Amino acid sequence: MKSGPLQSIVILCMFVLSGCTAPVEVISPPVESTAAEPLPTFLSFSASTLERTVDQGDQHDLRNSFEGPILLIWVAAGCNGCHDWTDMVREGLQNGSIDNSTNIVSVHRYAEFESKESVMNVYGDNNSSHYAPWPVLMPTPSTRVINASSGRMTDFGLYEAFDNPVTPTIQVIDEAGRLAWTSKHYWANSTVLDEALNIMEGGGE
Repeated sequence: MKSGPLQSIVILCMFVLSGCTAPVEVISPPVESTAAEPLPTFLSFSASTLERTVDQGDQHDLRNSFEGPILLIWVAAGCNGCHDWTDMVREGLQNGSIDNSTNIVSVHRYAEFESKESVMNVYGDNNSSHYAPWPVLMPTPSTRVINASSGRMTDFGLYEAFDNPVTPTIQVIDEAGRLAWTSKHYWANSTVLDEALNIMEGGGE
């Protein structure tokens, strides 16, 4: 029996989503920009949320978190490395090694593969296996970035603008919206986290 294109796609999806137990990169094709102007230096975007109190509304604009640098965690529901990073950051908040005033935002990366319900089940509430007590944003592949300086919507796709992050990717966004630091270290690592926090505190570039 011959395998048709549809069967091949189904088999591929089953392989990709069977549980991200190792550092496997799942990369959506980047959305190429048709913009005539260059990518802005200072970036924001607006996306729906899990609609919890900590999400600050059912729609969240990253500029709402610009009172200081932001620790951005790109996550997927089925990504063990993402769970590991989320747990390390949450435990740091709980034990005081991370200041409670630190701006932390998780961004769901694979809306085309995972449902909002699956993200809620993993990160959404106190009974979740890897609860994220900070805003969790749910952009789509068509989400465009906002020029944080002018407030204008751009033609640049979110993934392209943020350097096509895989999961997990940890980034530091400065208080003006500039991408200041990126790590794609799969498993949570205290040295990498300390480096990010040091940059957020102005101790490094």
